[in-house]
Parts: sequence; structure tokens; C-alpha cells
Amino acid sequence: MEYLGRKELIKFTLVAFKVAEMSLPAYSCENSKQTYTQHQLMALLCLMKRLRLRYCEMVEVIKLMPKLQELIGLKEIPHFTTLQKFFKRFGSHFFNEMLEQTIELFDIKKPWVAIDGTGHSQDHASTHYAKKN
Repeated sequence: MEYLGRKELIKFTLVAFKVAEMSLPAYSCENSKQTYTQHQLMALLCLMKRLRLRYCEMVEVIKLMPKLQELIGLKEIPHFTTLQKFFKRFGSHFFNEMLEQTIELFDIKKPWVAIDGTGHSQDHASTHYAKKN
């Protein structure tokens, strides 16, 4: 795994946060608990995927990064199930919108994009049973 310095991690997370701000409302509905914004959760998920961490590991990393917490306005650390549920809530329509926003942000004239399986699952089902007929 490539080493990313603290500055690179913070910059990456802030870019993900800004793209999420452009693409998502702050909260999913009026009645949400409003403990975390969708922007904060998306930035944390992007960082988690970039670092190739599991949900529980990501929560521990967030605890070690008070500067990052401050920059994205995180007042308390989310439980790992909060990140899981947030990830599970989105469909492909959201990721298409994020892609369009990113293309506009970086002014890419002819985007060359390939979508493939990332190996990330929305649940914790065993691959042994998923492949078995």
C-alpha cells in the first residue's frame, strides 16, 4: 500500500467533502437526527476507501485525526455502523451525479471513465456462500 502523508490525507478528504457539498443536501430528510451531515459521512467514506480500511478501523483512524475532525466540522466520532448504513443507502444514481460534478470541477473535456467492481460489499456476506449455487 502506498504511503500517504498527513497533508495528502487531509487534502484528499477536503476535496471529497467539497464534492459531496456540491452533490448532496446536508441531511437526507427533515427528520434526520442531524448529528452528522451527509458531506461529512461521504468524506469519511472516501477516505476509508482510499486507505483500504474496514469500517471499524476507519473509526479508530478518525479518532487519531483531530485536525481532520475540525476541518470537516465533526463534533463527535460516528459509530462504524453509521458509516455502513450511509454507504448502503446510496444507489448508482448518486455516483453518476458525483462523477458529473467531479468532471465539471476539474473541467475535463473528454472524460475517459471505466466502471468496475471495487470489491467493496454493502454487507458482510461470506463470499464462499455468495459464489455457491
